[in-house]
Amino acid sequence: MTKWFKRNWMWMLVLGAAAVYAPLVGGSQDEKARRHGLETLTEVMGLIQRQAVEPPKPLQVAHASIQGMLHTLDPHSNFMDEQEFRHMREDQKGVYFGIGSIIQQQPDGVVIVSTVAGGPSEKAGLRSGDYFQEIDGKSAEGMTSTAVMRKLRGEKGTTVVVVMRRPGFDQPITVPITRAEIPSNSVNYAFMLNLDVGFIKVRDFGEATSDDFAKALAMLKGHGMKSLVLDLRDNLGGSLDSAVGISKQLLGPNEVVLTQRGREGREPSVYSTEQDTSGNWFPLVVLINRGSASSAEIVSGAIQDHDRGLLIGETSWGKGLVQVVVPINRTRGLGLTIARYYTPSGRCIQRDYQHGLDDYYFVGGDDDSGSEGGSAPAGPEFHTDLGRVVYGGGGIRPDYVVKPKLDNAAAVRLQRFSGAYLKFAVHERDTRGIKLGQDADAAVMSRFRTWLGEQSIAITDKEWREAEGDIRERLAIEMQTIGYGADAGFKYQCLLDPQVKKAIEVLPEAEELLKRKGLTPDSGSK
Repeated sequence: MTKWFKRNWMWMLVLGAAAVYAPLVGGSQDEKARRHGLETLTEVMGLIQRQAVEPPKPLQVAHASIQGMLHTLDPHSNFMDEQEFRHMREDQKGVYFGIGSIIQQQPDGVVIVSTVAGGPSEKAGLRSGDYFQEIDGKSAEGMTSTAVMRKLRGEKGTTVVVVMRRPGFDQPITVPITRAEIPSNSVNYAFMLNLDVGFIKVRDFGEATSDDFAKALAMLKGHGMKSLVLDLRDNLGGSLDSAVGISKQLLGPNEVVLTQRGREGREPSVYSTEQDTSGNWFPLVVLINRGSASSAEIVSGAIQDHDRGLLIGETSWGKGLVQVVVPINRTRGLGLTIARYYTPSGRCIQRDYQHGLDDYYFVGGDDDSGSEGGSAPAGPEFHTDLGRVVYGGGGIRPDYVVKPKLDNAAAVRLQRFSGAYLKFAVHERDTRGIKLGQDADAAVMSRFRTWLGEQSIAITDKEWREAEGDIRERLAIEMQTIGYGADAGFKYQCLLDPQVKKAIEVLPEAEELLKRKGLTPDSGSK
């Protein structure tokens, strides 16, 4: 039976396709085109089976055929195999079973950056700066951080044995760790930037994101928050319901979040806030960039169209298509585009994809060059509630274009090719200690320069002078991360970020928008 299957699997695939198409084949032009396509598919598969120098694997051809078919529709319809579907479900649910460590790829291996408080890694004694040497008896040398992550995850209650290389120790450390449920909060950062301004970073949109956002908002209010910076940069989207849920917490009553339109003849779906919505009336600024897509654009588009706040950063990706994930045999999934969505002002922000996937994924969209306002985009013109001009097509354009800081090549080299910042931060922690909020002052920089020489990590005097400011910032961020965890490192980074600085600067203008809409901060009513 196995030999027969190996010889005839390709014909089985064709016959399966024929069984699907047979009821559709008739006399119309569309049906004739389908039949002609099926005949071509049959002929090509026959040639592959008979003449290909290396016969392909059945699943390889089946998956490639499905993906090829889906990519004729749009760039975002997608087939997920077992592993991809499982990871997608883990991301949506916001939990996974693992050891609770934030890991990072370094030039000489995969290292722990920080551990989850109270998680299995912390309880087992692992700490930032530890390198993975073996996982369950298999060498971790040459593994990517993704490969290590997959090996560390598993069923709840099972044990993984890791061998760690710890700087300053002659012998590796062998540690058995019992996997446990680890929350993977999509609202991964929430803290106060100063006494009045809160900051929330939403990494993606999962099933629990709206609830997590509400908890973060309540926590920041408890710390005296009067204004909010919402960071949606590099957020590729996710759950539509969570995007609507966050929008409802920020918009006023009876305000449209988005309109979804599918095939012709079908009624559009309109998502709106409720009549009794008591909005959080505080000045709001949203950060976006080219990595902000889908649900992130739904939220930022609704905020901009209703003049609820200001947008800072760079033009977003431009994904105005809606997918539904259809499970296949419970282990795989089909992400199929079923509609386009439109912002409250009527904008479709989907970027053009008619020139091929390479053009869509690797060629930039609207030009953000020029001054803070940038050059005028070419899309159709729309208007916000207060009459401000916004544009459709090619993503969401921010109210203020602010580019990220350019990296210095020598400073990047120290991180990318030698992992110098992390290694020195670990050394500094273990020998001198690190204070919360500590800068990389002249004494720290002097020790770092000496340490680079001791480690035979080359940097010329000219490179050091030109890169000193960038090196100082990178080193301070790494020291905070190693000393006090990822939250402390990210907060320090935000305080140096030009886009965050601009967001704080324009908060009075965001407050003026509230007043023009007839709202007063935290009044809760119009």
